[in-house]
Amino acid sequence: MRRADAFALALLVGFACTRDAAPPTAGAPVAPAAAVTIEPPRLRVGDVATVEIAVVTPTGFHVAPIRPPESVAGLWLLDAESLPVEAAGAREIRRTRIRVRARETGATTWPALPVEIEAPDGSRTTLSTAPRPLEVVSVLPLSPERTEPFGYRLPAAPAAIHPAIAAALGAVATLGALALGVAVRRGRRRVRERRAMLAAAAAPQPWVEARAALAAARALDALAWREAGAAGAQALRHYIASRFGVAAAESAAAEELGALRQPFLRAERWRAALDCLRALDGDRFRGRPEAEAAARVAAALASAEAFVRATSRDDEGAA
Repeated sequence: MRRADAFALALLVGFACTRDAAPPTAGAPVAPAAAVTIEPPRLRVGDVATVEIAVVTPTGFHVAPIRPPESVAGLWLLDAESLPVEAAGAREIRRTRIRVRARETGATTWPALPVEIEAPDGSRTTLSTAPRPLEVVSVLPLSPERTEPFGYRLPAAPAAIHPAIAAALGAVATLGALALGVAVRRGRRRVRERRAMLAAAAAPQPWVEARAALAAARALDALAWREAGAAGAQALRHYIASRFGVAAAESAAAEELGALRQPFLRAERWRAALDCLRALDGDRFRGRPEAEAAARVAAALASAEAFVRATSRDDEGAA
């Protein structure tokens, strides 16, 4: 038999004994009654307890839903649940379970709650549950019974450090910070260098682009010798600028380039490059017959392609 059933049975027996001294007869009516049980009656902070309100009435009576209290000192109200009605002979048992959580230490009381009962003939009766004591103790193992807060204690004073030791620790920390900063800067510089190397390796080599552009210019029709000369001159200028670092080669004339400082290149090859530029720039605008001008532009393109092959780094250029 469950604890709640035993409690309800004991409650009915007690009410029957207190009404009349005469022995009860079979089929005697059951008097409405209400009782409260709390399990466990003693909680620690954070524990959850179940408050069960049992109402016993004769068959056919109606009990209004029991409303939990608005608040109880030291407790949090979690939820409430009305259980199905249990019929036992000529009586019915209605239970309401309320879950609470302990939040403050100390003794408290579950308050009395009104229970409204309506008989089959429409008459109403209001019962009141008895208050139930409840105790919440501390979870601290040293003082589980304490209900008052501990006194305020100042923190212990830190141990004194010798000035020389403090200075040494500061110097070590400074040196460590400097070493860390140097290491971080070196790491970042290495990352930048690796990225630059990867970008340079992934980018197409300048002589590859120059050969392709010169080959495309030579492949043009003989009547398009002006366009071929312009494309060849642009390709050769871009190659000199990217291959030897002469930025002025992109726009300067051959005479202006000759007045500049010679790049890291043999003198005869540098003169050959200037002659190619001079021929490509000049032959396009001089008044010569079409056939002669086309032949001179073709010869200049061939010289430019030979210069690019001679200054390349791959096996084909070296050959």
